[in-house]
Amino acid sequence: MKFRLWSLLILIMSVILMMSALPLQAQTGKTKRANTPKRDVSFEYRFSEELTQTEDSKSRQERWFRDAKFGAFIHFGVYSTLEGEYKGRGSQHRYSEWIQVSGKIPADEYHQVAAKFNPADFDAEEWVKVFQDCGIRYVVITSKHHDGFALFKSMVSDYNIVDYTPFKRDIIKELSEACHRHGLKFGVYYSQAQDWDEPDAPYIAPRLEGTRKFIHPELPADFKPDMDRYIAKKSLPQVEELIKNYEIDLIWFDTPSGMNMQRVKLFSDMVRKHRPDCLINSRIIHSGKGKIEAQYLPYYDYVSIGDKEVPTRKLPLYFESPDSVSSSFGYKTKGDCYYHSGEEMLHRFVHTVCAGGNALINNGPLGNGRLDPEAVRLYGVIGDWLKVNGESIFETRRNPLANRPNWGDISISKDGKTLYLHILQWPESGTITVTDLPAPATSAVYLANGEKSDFVQKGGTLELTLPAKPLDDYDMVVKIGFANSIGEQ
Repeated sequence: MKFRLWSLLILIMSVILMMSALPLQAQTGKTKRANTPKRDVSFEYRFSEELTQTEDSKSRQERWFRDAKFGAFIHFGVYSTLEGEYKGRGSQHRYSEWIQVSGKIPADEYHQVAAKFNPADFDAEEWVKVFQDCGIRYVVITSKHHDGFALFKSMVSDYNIVDYTPFKRDIIKELSEACHRHGLKFGVYYSQAQDWDEPDAPYIAPRLEGTRKFIHPELPADFKPDMDRYIAKKSLPQVEELIKNYEIDLIWFDTPSGMNMQRVKLFSDMVRKHRPDCLINSRIIHSGKGKIEAQYLPYYDYVSIGDKEVPTRKLPLYFESPDSVSSSFGYKTKGDCYYHSGEEMLHRFVHTVCAGGNALINNGPLGNGRLDPEAVRLYGVIGDWLKVNGESIFETRRNPLANRPNWGDISISKDGKTLYLHILQWPESGTITVTDLPAPATSAVYLANGEKSDFVQKGGTLELTLPAKPLDDYDMVVKIGFANSIGEQ
């Protein structure tokens, strides 16, 4: 008996020791996948140097897009009134515009929120004047986000701001007209695949498929979604409404879950048919950090890289970075949320342009229709800097030299005769060097005050002696002149 008790005691102690040695994930029922390979999202992987855009796309870009550089992205809708939380739920998600999913709001309840949406303080003229004063050249607003609610009068679905809310006004129409009155280009975001209000629409990831059940609890257990039925019923007809009924210069598709060549052609051909000069972005088929496939290049005009992604190198295709003044795209006050500093925002902007793209910087207006004051302030930081240094950004081209310098970045004028040195990190030595120049510089001038800068050049290396302190707190620009073009035409 003593032997059996002793054996049993040893067995129990062994089990306890084994359990204590297990990882915490195993003890709590959470398993961790070992050696799961990370998805390659490097720019080298996504952008083969052999890729080139079609001549038609280049022509559309050259009409205005490549010169514009600075756009305002606007995420505005029913979600704006909730500010990132619903009945204590959903604030953990970084994007407030995802509140219907993160807050697990059934369609019927979300419709009740939509029915009260009344942005009575919305003033398109006021918005556009703010944008224009900050140097913004084009505006892109969410005409329909993933929640399925439209900010325009739609004959396809009455789930829109004119027919469903006490506001009764067409925001897309008013903003489009205001933009064009003031010389800004106008574009719309449209979620062509995801639409949480439509059971047939797909979700961005398989793990979210269960979302359909709590948003639409009325669905039968054997319901099978049909994406093509959703496209034919709502998505494609609404895109046609936008293209035919509004002056659209750009259409911004997003989260292309389930999209294939046949579906891409439907949307691309629709846009080309009714508005041949309208630009189309790559998210008609590629996710923001997806590999660019050459077969799809004829169906869109430029690449939208990842959300809030700043390029680390110059890219072979013209691109746009969908950045934001804050960590969320929709207006968010609940849960974790932060704004960038003015310096961060300007540096992100400059690096994007110098890599060969546009910066589409988002703000999320308040539910009452007013612009977020902090967003306006941050736009103003960029705008004030552009009033002095705008020639180093607008109508420029990407850095023509092989590398990005450690002290900042470089852009070049369209004619290739002027380099703009953006000094973002002030050197302790009081000098900076530029290497691999193909020709001698003829002049060096500070944009901040118009005064000449001392420089010497030996071969392809130019050395500039800087003033005792920066002439600009965020980015001091030096304009370097050349007798002939040294860059891309």
